[in-house]
Amino acid sequence: MDKSQAKQKFSCNASQPVLTILGGSQGSVPLNRHFQNECKKYTESGIQILWQCGKNDYERLHHSVNEPDVHLIPFSDDMGALYSAADLIVSRAGALALSEMSLMGKAMVLVPFPHSAGDHQTKNAQAFSNSGAAVVLSQSTLPSGELETTVLELFNHPEMIQKMEEQSIQMAAPDATENIISTIMEIAIS
Repeated sequence: MDKSQAKQKFSCNASQPVLTILGGSQGSVPLNRHFQNECKKYTESGIQILWQCGKNDYERLHHSVNEPDVHLIPFSDDMGALYSAADLIVSRAGALALSEMSLMGKAMVLVPFPHSAGDHQTKNAQAFSNSGAAVVLSQSTLPSGELETTVLELFNHPEMIQKMEEQSIQMAAPDATENIISTIMEIAIS
């Protein structure tokens, strides 16, 4: 699905940029609270928000966020379309989400879950940051406005987003499962 069709699928204006917010399938309470308070900074800058907020927070946010350019969804069964609609994604840094976003060549601002086992989300995010595919921000910086500064700077410099997208696709491993199976089979045979 092309970007224009994907934006229309989620009731977004095809001619305006879309910031997609992902907090995982359950949503992220810290991200949801942050964007509930800060969404006007984006919409006043001409940016639409496509926000997968999770089923638990959907009703509360649906009643409290009254912005025409904020498109709330509890969950999407069509992540391909959701990624296609995005011009930039703010997300946690789980391995599956990162692999999907890189396969789609998406530019990312990553806010790792600070309590992940072994702090693996921070490690995942750093790998994408080191490659130039993502910007990493600590959840503790959310109140400082650093996220808004970063996102607005990127939207004001689309060439930066394009470079991040190019690096993102380089991080993709579309044959990872086949390679792992092949390696296991080689080890088993030897």
